[in-house]
Amino acid sequence: MLETRELLARLVACRPVSADIPQVNTATRLLEAYLRKAGLHVAVEELPDGRHTLWAATVPGKQVQVLLNAHLDVVPAEDPRQFTLQEQDGWLLGRGSDDCLGNAALLANTLVRLCGRKVSAGALFSVDEEIGGRSTLAMVERGYGANKLVLVFDGRGYTLVHAQKGILTLKLIARGRAGHAAEPWLSDNAIDRLLAGYEKVKPLFPPVAPPDEWHNTLAATLLHAGTVTNRIPDRAEMTLNIRFIADGEAERLRQAIRDASGLEVEGTVECWPLVFAADDPTLQALHRSMEAGLGRAIEIRHINGATDARHFRTTSVPVAILGLPGRGGHGPHEAIECSGLAAYERWLLNYLETEAAG
Repeated sequence: MLETRELLARLVACRPVSADIPQVNTATRLLEAYLRKAGLHVAVEELPDGRHTLWAATVPGKQVQVLLNAHLDVVPAEDPRQFTLQEQDGWLLGRGSDDCLGNAALLANTLVRLCGRKVSAGALFSVDEEIGGRSTLAMVERGYGANKLVLVFDGRGYTLVHAQKGILTLKLIARGRAGHAAEPWLSDNAIDRLLAGYEKVKPLFPPVAPPDEWHNTLAATLLHAGTVTNRIPDRAEMTLNIRFIADGEAERLRQAIRDASGLEVEGTVECWPLVFAADDPTLQALHRSMEAGLGRAIEIRHINGATDARHFRTTSVPVAILGLPGRGGHGPHEAIECSGLAAYERWLLNYLETEAAG
């Protein structure tokens, strides 16, 4: 059995950048061989785009008591040296160490340690989380799941996340009448119409004052209008990225934006929110276990972003988002804490021995 940091170093060296399917598959094959040799029940599912998604479990079949999830793909690195793991001042530095190869290595070695014991646990190692997470959704649709709890390891250390917002992407479209920029009074500028409509939309989303962040929010993210500098455009469009907290909000917000702006509105929900009650008994037991095992207070919280946890919303069991203590995800100094890794290794093993017994 490899030390977790050595397994992490080998995964980082695969350079599994999301867009590079052969390299992502290299990481999958490496982990598949390692887990199969350890005696786990392993399956690899191929997706339509050629990606290979890995399942490994202590028991045969697609259902376990506790399902673990982490992803093997990473964002690009400007400096190729990031694909060589380094230890520095109690931290392991390298691309994906924090997001999310450190978590993947943790889950893999936890399963290896549980192999042969009377525990029903499995891990789904997805391969495209950074570009949408279709591989996790595909595995759920193919029947992989949990009877008790899903733990998605793609969050911050020493926290337990029980809810994440949904994403609604809309496009505001304004139409006008084109003309020469020297005589704007003879035209109807689509840009002016667009900006005026957007100003009417913004009051639908009151300002957020941290730490009270669990509200619907709006951000304008893309603008497109015109083709040359001396022509007034007859079309202008703006993309809005909306984060919403409840299932019924998407259609209500879409209609409210259409009414307020007076503009055309196009777009779809990219993902639905995932919300479980913080006082759910299973999540409360998880919280007590984390605090006892990690020896510190664990924050129970919502998050504003989205993870692959959203793909488990159709399951009938609670879903929680956890993660190793890290820093600088996606940045040039991405790293995980060595002491935190060791603490989580001890805790997760003990937790699964108790909660996934079967």
